[in-house]
Amino acid sequence: MKNLARLAALALAVAAPLALAGPAHADATGSITGDVWLDSNSNGLKDVGEPAIAGQWMVIDGTGNAVQTDAKGQYEFKNLPAGSYAVKSTDRAGFGQGWTTVGGDSAFRGSDGKLWNPVVLTAGQRVKGLDSGFATAKVDYETVQILISNRDPKVGDVIDISASANPNGNVYDQFGGQLSLPDGLRVLERRGGMPPYYATEPAGKVTGFFYDRKHPNSYEWVGARVVVEKPLSAAEIKFTVWKGIFASTDTNPANDVLSTTLTTS
Repeated sequence: MKNLARLAALALAVAAPLALAGPAHADATGSITGDVWLDSNSNGLKDVGEPAIAGQWMVIDGTGNAVQTDAKGQYEFKNLPAGSYAVKSTDRAGFGQGWTTVGGDSAFRGSDGKLWNPVVLTAGQRVKGLDSGFATAKVDYETVQILISNRDPKVGDVIDISASANPNGNVYDQFGGQLSLPDGLRVLERRGGMPPYYATEPAGKVTGFFYDRKHPNSYEWVGARVVVEKPLSAAEIKFTVWKGIFASTDTNPANDVLSTTLTTS
C-alpha cells in the first residue's frame, strides 16, 4: 500500500507542472497587410487625401488564398505559416486603371501587379505596408519616326526601313504597330525589337506587338531589310501604331499614323 501511495504522489507531482504549462506550442502563424489606393496624380506616392480603393482583390499566386480590401482600402492575409508568398494585386484595367509605379509607395510591379520578390515569412512574422497604387490610365499611343537607310536607292539595292512607336502615358500597356510597304519592295528579313504579330506576315506588311505590358515611354522598333525590285515614284511607306488595353484613353489620335515616300531609279 505504501508503494502504491508513493506512485500516486509521484504521478501528481509530474502532472501538476504539465497542467500549469498550457499548450505545448504557441500559434506561430503570421500575416501580410497593406493598403490599396487611387494615385490621383500618378506620381507613385500615397499622398494625403488620395482615396482608398475598396473591394480590390489581392491574391497569393498558386493558392486559393484571396482577400478583398475593406472600406478603408486595407487588406490582410491571416494565419500564414512560415514560408514564401507571391502576393499579387489583381488587374483593374476594366475600371480604366493601371498599376502605378513611379515614386515608390506601391510595392507591386506596374507590368503585372506582382511583387518584385515574394515575401518570405518567418514563424509568427507580421509584414505590413505592402501597398498597391492604381492610376487612372491616360496613354498617347504615338508613331515616332520612319528611318530609311538609303533615300535614293536603285533597283537591286538592299535597304533597311524601320519605324518606331511609343506608349506615352502614366501606366504600363500593350502596344505595337504595322509598317506598310509599297509594291516593289520585297522583304528579305524582319528587323526590330517588337515581337511578330503574325506567324506569316501579310504581303507588304511588317507587324509587331507587345502582349506584355511595357513601361510608359518605351520606344520600340519594327522594320525590315528589303530589296528594291522595280522603280518607284513617291511610293508611300506608312506606319500605324497598334493600341493596347487602354486604347480608349488615347489623348492624341492624330499621331497614330506616320508616312513618308520613297523614289527609286
